[in-house]
Amino acid sequence: MIRINPVTMDIEMVKRDTGPIAVKPIVKDTGEYFLTEGATLYFTLRKLQDRSIIIQKSATEFEDGVGEITLESEDTENLDEGTYIYDLVMVRPDGTRDTLLPEGRDSLYFVIKRGVKQGQ
Repeated sequence: MIRINPVTMDIEMVKRDTGPIAVKPIVKDTGEYFLTEGATLYFTLRKLQDRSIIIQKSATEFEDGVGEITLESEDTENLDEGTYIYDLVMVRPDGTRDTLLPEGRDSLYFVIKRGVKQGQ
């Protein structure tokens, strides 16, 4: 289970679950989609304390401006329960980089919750 707060973009996930993180960034002024052919969307999960990278995934195919990164069970099975930070970065075809953040935020939080023990 992945739960994304639609306002803050903070995420909660049960350890060892599988689920997608889907985003559809839109240019405020024009309504155009950011994620188009030739772009790459990067998801990076980091430790809160030292910002070291734990998971990094990318997507290069988008349908109707939606980018989707799927976290698999194996991605979170060795993570401790607790709070991490993550970022979503889009690289446009011309090489321009955009960090995707809601207005007024400088960090996005990712909480790993305890899951059911294997075999249960």
